[in-house]
Amino acid sequence: MIASEDPSKLSLPSKYEDTLTEFQKLMVRKILKEENVLLFVKEFILKELSDEYIESPAFDLPDAFSDSTSSSPLIFILSPGADPIPNLQNLAKLHGMEDKLRILSLGQGQGGIAQKFIENGQANGEWVCLQNCHLSSSWMPELERIQEAQTEEATNPEYRLWLTSMPTSVFPVPVLQSGIKLTNEPPKGLKANLKRTFTEITNDQYEGCSKPKEYKKLIFALAYFHAVILERRKFGAIGWNISYEWMNSDFFISEAQLRMFLDQQPEVPYTALNYLVSEINYGGRVTDDKDVELIKSLLKRYFTPDILRDEYKLSLLDTYYAPKEGSLEQATDYINTLPLEDDPEIFGLHPNANITFKKKTAKEFYDMLITIQPRVSAKGAHAMTPEEIVSAEAARILNLVPEILDTKRAHENSFIITENGALESLGVFLGQEIERFNILLKVMKKSLSNLGEAIKGTMVMSMELELMFRNIIDKKVPVMWEEVGYPSLKPLGSWIIDHIDRIEFMSSWLYEGPPKTYSLPSFFFPQGFMTASLQTYSRKNKIAIDTLKFKTHLRDEFIKDLKESPEYGVNIHGLYLQGARWNMNEGKLADNKKGELFVEVPIIWLEPILETTKDDERAYQCPLYKTSLRKGELSTTGHSTNFIMYLALHTEQKPEFWINRGVALLCQLDD
Repeated sequence: MIASEDPSKLSLPSKYEDTLTEFQKLMVRKILKEENVLLFVKEFILKELSDEYIESPAFDLPDAFSDSTSSSPLIFILSPGADPIPNLQNLAKLHGMEDKLRILSLGQGQGGIAQKFIENGQANGEWVCLQNCHLSSSWMPELERIQEAQTEEATNPEYRLWLTSMPTSVFPVPVLQSGIKLTNEPPKGLKANLKRTFTEITNDQYEGCSKPKEYKKLIFALAYFHAVILERRKFGAIGWNISYEWMNSDFFISEAQLRMFLDQQPEVPYTALNYLVSEINYGGRVTDDKDVELIKSLLKRYFTPDILRDEYKLSLLDTYYAPKEGSLEQATDYINTLPLEDDPEIFGLHPNANITFKKKTAKEFYDMLITIQPRVSAKGAHAMTPEEIVSAEAARILNLVPEILDTKRAHENSFIITENGALESLGVFLGQEIERFNILLKVMKKSLSNLGEAIKGTMVMSMELELMFRNIIDKKVPVMWEEVGYPSLKPLGSWIIDHIDRIEFMSSWLYEGPPKTYSLPSFFFPQGFMTASLQTYSRKNKIAIDTLKFKTHLRDEFIKDLKESPEYGVNIHGLYLQGARWNMNEGKLADNKKGELFVEVPIIWLEPILETTKDDERAYQCPLYKTSLRKGELSTTGHSTNFIMYLALHTEQKPEFWINRGVALLCQLDD
């Protein structure tokens, strides 16, 4: 079962298959193959209930409308990439209400206009559609008041109120309860996306370009690109650092520009088309600079002179290509032959990305289960109450919290004074890190002690302590620790182990002197370590720091094998590769092995060199992040706060191959 691609089709050994209940079998399967938990849950629901609980009904707006009244609003719960307004406009046309349909997008200052629309609609029997309720939180109480004040006798029976909103806590609950809820999720999968796009292209449009072959090849490539960038989102950070909301409008403005260029230019302007589509039309929504490089790299494979060759493939798989010049019906027939299941290679990703996707959806499922879990005491003679569980856990953690780091006991080489009487840059960095760790340690000790007292009843249980109580029950790092701590996605148990490891490294540096290799993941601010290392070299050699950069050397040894520190520069360790592995024998990047999501890399020597030194042409500039989330707040440097730096890793393939793979270095894993 562990090795199987489709474990849901396998039975447990007869000893368990015949004696365990369906729920017990579900738990066993979850332990053996956790990433497939959603598949197992669906199988369980199918056996215990029926398929109507796992299959979404078709989106049927006319049917929902027939169930509505003038006093019950119809609420579209929005999902990324789905726009219900065209469906609503078609319905209005069907019922002769196109001239009585009033659509308003809510936002700042739109509340008064919306209220007037509703009043006129109730009096004159109009349809009123208020879009994006989630963006008008301040007006939501007024919407609730208007709905509660409405009476059916004073309302024209033709009146309907249509509301659209993303899932949000600000939407009025009474309005939600009294309304008819609908959602129209966008098509899932490359095939479904291509089919939807091509159903919206008319035959006149398809046959109307002055360069028919170029247009038909490139319009398919554009539709394929549109589907790929949408579907990559499901893979999380390895797909895109940030999940962007691309719409059909992005495709059609690109299609219009493609047609214009083909009609007006003697040759196909591939460079201009690549720039317009990837950096303006679609790229205008992209805010992360690494995602900008990715979207450019993806389109570059599709918008190329090679696309005109019938044998040119759009991915490493032979199945996907731009069909030969023909009719719109022939193009649609080709799309219908494509597989339903998407291989990650279609999107430029390694097949292991499917495991990443399954783990991501499983985590989201668990998080949702935890939020709806009732907070009640367990029953039974030996069952512990939530208070007893938290009290015991708080006491256990308090015993593990290390002592405050004491700079007065520092080794003589930890804080070296230079010839001009200044503290060496790495010493300054060490002092700043110790200060941050000590603040965190004090907060941990005080909060754990206070929580124990609050549970006993000897002090007031404040809101902060109440939240900390819930965090510990849910096995999450308390929010008050995160506020003074470092970025981490680990659950509480793993976080404590990692925290102790960090303190042990910092204690070793402080009390025993600079180490042979530095644990980069141990720091609050790894970017500061990089700057301090360069500054130490620059002052020692009297070279301006802004003329220096690091050259990356991956050594062929791990920390246990290291015998000495480098003459200049620094060794770092503790990093992981996601999306690829490092081939130590050949000294280059290589594809992951099957099932291998993260691979620890050997010690890296960062050698200070002049900025003018030519880079390795066969190197992939690999981004290094603090956590696997990759995205962060935009800092004053223009980079994400989660991003540390680029490290050049030697490769035999073109860098675009690894950009499309989503390859990155991480300081820590999530478990």
